[in-house]
Amino acid sequence: MKVIILAGGKTNLPDKFKNIPKSLIEIDKRPVLDYQLELLKKNRFNDIRLVLFYKSDEILKYLKKKDKKADITKKIGKVAGIEYIVESKALGTGGAIRSAAKGMKKDFIVMNGDILTNFNISAFVKAYRNSISQPRFFTSSPFFQKATPKILPLEVSPLRKRVSHEDILGAMGVFYTQDTKDLGLIKTKNDRVVEFTEKPDYQYSGYINAGFYILSPKVFENKIYKSKKITEEFAIEQDIFPELAKNSQLLSFVHRGLWTDVGSEQGLKKAENIVSRLKEENPLTK
Repeated sequence: MKVIILAGGKTNLPDKFKNIPKSLIEIDKRPVLDYQLELLKKNRFNDIRLVLFYKSDEILKYLKKKDKKADITKKIGKVAGIEYIVESKALGTGGAIRSAAKGMKKDFIVMNGDILTNFNISAFVKAYRNSISQPRFFTSSPFFQKATPKILPLEVSPLRKRVSHEDILGAMGVFYTQDTKDLGLIKTKNDRVVEFTEKPDYQYSGYINAGFYILSPKVFENKIYKSKKITEEFAIEQDIFPELAKNSQLLSFVHRGLWTDVGSEQGLKKAENIVSRLKEENPLTK
């Protein structure tokens, strides 16, 4: 799957992090973007597209250090093996995803550019693919009952078929936390997101939006998406996900590892601890 990283935002953090692109916030002397690209590489995802806006030139200059010959003067290009799109205006997460996914025919991954985590993207994709398949028929034949699972995994078996995208339009990674304030609060049922509340103003424990999605291009045929102009700025978290949740069109995938966003002072402090644990998992980052 192609991976879209939403790296167009800025931070409102104080002091030295003020007015820095979220992707370039440094944790242990390395920008968040580095950790994200490392995570993708570990999970063998190499088809990456960055969506940029705020101080895009700084992000591109950083990537150019790894690719001296790259031309980063254009609005659309490639640097260090990574595609990038520089938006001419802020489109919000909803508009940025639609813009970056233009022309895509297959399901794709989206990840927020301010997340530090060891999220298992490979397992996320595998769970999604398994869930959007269902048995085509059952047989009482002992041969099929015994041999088929050994011959072909169920996710690629001809005995399975895709569920209609009218039923499932994507999946969302979720993470349990004691305080969901200022995050996306999620309620799930039978592995589906059934309620989505963006940034509740009260303290509550539960599942939150982990900032990892798999989306079908069919999501752009949603009535709310279709009502938004191409140049309109809007948030997928506020305008699209609540609608998909109401219709049970989003699968949920629980992440039980390390996770924080770096957009808040609390998240930034947590990131310092997470980085040290990531180093323990991967000695190459020491």
